[in-house]
Amino acid sequence: MTRKIYMVIAVLLLGACTPVPPPFRENILANKTYVYLFFSTEKECMENQPDPDFFINCHQQVDFYKNNIVEIMLTDIIWRGTYKIEGNIVILSFESSYEIPDGEIIFEIINPAKLLLTENGTVWKKVSGNSIWH
Repeated sequence: MTRKIYMVIAVLLLGACTPVPPPFRENILANKTYVYLFFSTEKECMENQPDPDFFINCHQQVDFYKNNIVEIMLTDIIWRGTYKIEGNIVILSFESSYEIPDGEIIFEIINPAKLLLTENGTVWKKVSGNSIWH
């Protein structure tokens, strides 16, 4: 009888276990935005616009979404692709274009708040709140 009780308890404990969540690294970028600012402040950006009828970008931006979807804005076009994480390296894959000729962009994760664009050494910072200027 005692053996049956232990068996029932063991089955209940095993059945009650929740699945282990995915490793931290897999979720580190989902639903996050990182930017590389061309200017230190919004005011500086606005002061450097060449003409009231023409606006130049003040930043570059990468948005990571669930299911490994990514969007990146390098100039004035938003490119949509996928990403994967291998260790501290984030590989973005896109269809080849004039802005992304080989269809790939690689970042290195410095920490959860900073990414390094390996192509040119620029540091992209995580956006917190509703403004890129914080």
